[in-house]
Amino acid sequence: MLITKIIGVILTVCSSGAIGIYFSDRIKDRMNELKELKKIILSLRGDIRYAMTPLPEALKVIASRHEGKFETFLEHLSKELNELGGITFQEIWKKCVEEDLNETALTKKDKVYLGQLGENLGYLDKEMQINTIDLYISQLETEIEELTGSMKEKTHLYNCLGIMLGIFIAIIII
Repeated sequence: MLITKIIGVILTVCSSGAIGIYFSDRIKDRMNELKELKKIILSLRGDIRYAMTPLPEALKVIASRHEGKFETFLEHLSKELNELGGITFQEIWKKCVEEDLNETALTKKDKVYLGQLGENLGYLDKEMQINTIDLYISQLETEIEELTGSMKEKTHLYNCLGIMLGIFIAIIII
């Protein structure tokens, strides 16, 4: 009976500690994805500004250059833009954000900002598109700075809370 309780306590503490580690890893994943998204948007801005590439082609080229969670989003977006099918650019963008970015660590707020970027691209002239992209990049930089400032504390907090929760449950079990 004692061995069973000890094993239960160890499993409880380890599993709740693993949950804390999972949440701290989500914060790190979000940071990496925001940085990757910033690189993608900077590439898009460069293609619009200097190469004067149309959006569907620019997105396809950027998708071929980037691997990761955003590759599917970019390819799907490029494909949908080439087909159009009576749907506006904003609707296509929003649909792709909702469908293709569910498996990312981006928060709802990050997706809303990305959706707002799509609302202002596609129908404006080149300079307005670049200004819109610059605004989005500044929003991304602000999010990255805020996350950088709090990431160490939050990851430590999640790890500690996971272990403490496990110890608390173990005490209740005993």
